[in-house]
Formats: sequence, structure tokens, C-alpha cells
Amino acid sequence: MTDGSEVDRYVKDPSLLLELCQEVIDRLDAGTETDDTAAMEAQLREIAKAIDKLDKIGVAVPDALRAEKTRLAAALGVNAEAVQVLNHLTDELEELLKGLKARLGRTSEGDTTKKPRAKRSRSPKTPNATLRELIVEALRHHGGSCHKNDVLQYMEEKLQGKLMPGDMEWRETTRDHAWQNNACWERYQMTKDGVLKTGSPRGIWELSEDHA
Repeated sequence: MTDGSEVDRYVKDPSLLLELCQEVIDRLDAGTETDDTAAMEAQLREIAKAIDKLDKIGVAVPDALRAEKTRLAAALGVNAEAVQVLNHLTDELEELLKGLKARLGRTSEGDTTKKPRAKRSRSPKTPNATLRELIVEALRHHGGSCHKNDVLQYMEEKLQGKLMPGDMEWRETTRDHAWQNNACWERYQMTKDGVLKTGSPRGIWELSEDHA
């Protein structure tokens, strides 16, 4: 959380907040600027097939080939992670924008009914610390690495009957519930904290060596 003096800066000059948002978006978007993603994915598939064939016939796989597979997987993982974060950010900003328009009484064209001022939902949600614990637990259950969907399914089973009112709010942009959206945000923070690996293949969540 920012302190009061930090908030005051943006209250006095809201344009600073817009500049900050733009800078964050630009930095995240830099991770998605890969024009040849499809080509890289195709190359990765072919290399994986070649390695499998060599393994099956008992021929040693060249280190350079394995290194190239790792490099491609990491590059695609960074791209996918940046896209995921931008999608979540879009969802959060759209929610804020809806609330701001409602406060100003601005409605869509053709709707002349003034709606009451809406505030961002304050319904209680599962704490991020709990989501983090469950992510780690799910990954350890699956051997330290598995697809995002498997992690969320494990978490949903563990949270059955424990989800709070705010957890089930629907996020239109990412097409998921608030607790799932928050879990993905927490996963991103865990990569920054070194709990999860960065640059994992698309859709795969992995514990780092220190937390496996």
C-alpha cells in the first residue's frame, strides 16, 4: 500500500497517475513484442519431436539441441506471462473505469436512467496469503510443476465451502471468477518473489528449486 504522501501527489496532479499507468503498460507490453511467436512454437515442437526420436533409439541428444529447446520454451513463457498480466490489468482497469463513470453519472448511449453511484466491490475475498499457500500446496501435490488449470482445480477443491462472497464475482475480461483472477495475480507476484520459476512454458506453473 502507498502512504498518504504518495497518494497526495496523484491527487494534486492526476496526470502523474496516468503517466505511471502508461509506463507500467509499456514495460509489460515490451515482453509481448515477439513477431515470430508462431514460428518459435513450431520450431519448439519440431525440436521436441527430434529429441524424443533420439531418446527412443538410444542416441545421445546434443547439448546444443537441448539448450535450444530450453531457450525457446523460456522465450515463449515470458511472452505468455506478459500477455496474461496485461489481460488481468485490463480487467482491473475496466472495473475501476466502470466505477468512475457511475460516480459521474455517465451512462451508455440510449440509457437515460441515472444509475446510483457504484463503488468497487468491497465484498470479502480469500486473502492472497491463503491463495499463495494453496498454489504451493497444489504444485507440490503435482510434483512441483503442472498446468495452470490443474492448480486452479486443486485450489477449487480445497476451497469448496470456504469461498467468500467476493470470490465468486465474475470478471468479464478474463472470463473467470475473482478468486481465480486473484490466484493468477498472486502467481505473478510469486515469480517476482522467487517462489515460482519465471520463463516457464506457456500455461505451466513451476516451483523454484528453493521451494520445491
